[in-house]
Amino acid sequence: MQRQEESGEDIVIVGAGLAGLAAALGLHRKGVRSVVLESSPSLRASGFAFATWPNAFRALDALGVGDQIRKLHLHIQGLRVMSASTGEIAKEVDFRDEFSCVRRDVLLQVLAAELPTGTIRYSSKIVSIDEHGDGAKTLHLADGSTLRAKVLVGCDGINSMVGRWLGLAKPSHSGRSATRGLARYPDGHGFPPKFLQLFGNGFRFGFVPCNDTDVYWFYTWSPSEDGQSS
Repeated sequence: MQRQEESGEDIVIVGAGLAGLAAALGLHRKGVRSVVLESSPSLRASGFAFATWPNAFRALDALGVGDQIRKLHLHIQGLRVMSASTGEIAKEVDFRDEFSCVRRDVLLQVLAAELPTGTIRYSSKIVSIDEHGDGAKTLHLADGSTLRAKVLVGCDGINSMVGRWLGLAKPSHSGRSATRGLARYPDGHGFPPKFLQLFGNGFRFGFVPCNDTDVYWFYTWSPSEDGQSS
């Protein structure tokens, strides 16, 4: 097999998730070119949703996509926390600040659409990294090609190749387990624009509307020694 020639880029970002695309778009807004390497063959617009507070919206505004995200999501007006066993309200708060539950896939697609064509290189899995005396890095890809980068930015998630190369500690178990998802109501869910949480013995459940048809939900618990919920 003939070895492919090494190409070069000033800034290479590894991972086309939220962090990687936001970093690339921030650089683009300042007139700085970057390349994003993504191991998957296409944008992984999966996942669920997450709470977005004023500081996050300020970051989105700086990237020029804040208003797009606002138009696609509800403004959540408050929080109610209740006992799962008694139904008693333990806490109720009206939100004075901006808060939305943003779908991850929507934000990914909005960020990607703002980047110049060719910024994201798909099917580009890094298998090893070498560093040179001048500080540059050579990235070895699974297809046999290499890419030389002056600046390398690791945004490749929990099992980060860049993190392993840097010698960062492996993730450790927090002692809590969680499951989450999106419930979709094609004809509308009818829930008020509020964040509801229920708590019990070692568990917490909550849901919050993203828009008029999608509701994000989560369930977290502390497993007992036999692996069951405590």
